[in-house]
Amino acid sequence: MRFVRQGLVFIFTFYLSLVYMVGCASFQTIDDKKYIIPKSFETDLASIPRLLWPLFAPQYSGFVAPAILHDYLYRCPNDISREFADEVLYSALIVENVSPFTASKFYLGVRLFGHSHFKHGVC
Repeated sequence: MRFVRQGLVFIFTFYLSLVYMVGCASFQTIDDKKYIIPKSFETDLASIPRLLWPLFAPQYSGFVAPAILHDYLYRCPNDISREFADEVLYSALIVENVSPFTASKFYLGVRLFGHSHFKHGVC
């Protein structure tokens, strides 16, 4: 899988909320297909249980862009599988210099617990 992150990601936090909004449109190219994440797309970043935040803070810069892309892929495009979206998350984390060990934990987490969040094509 070839993953290219292009564009800047800015996020805005809603006061006292765990919902974030993308501040400007960005796009990613995956296997030569462009995915545009629109401005104002709402995300929860990485859905990490609060108990684990001391180890894996969802706002850590290496997690932000991959988490936004993964949330977008889980909700918007109609032509992808959940497995593909999870593989993209792993690849994007590696591109952001997250260790393969940590990226594997994220991948395992979404494979085991992500099925209820996969709402494909609701954007």
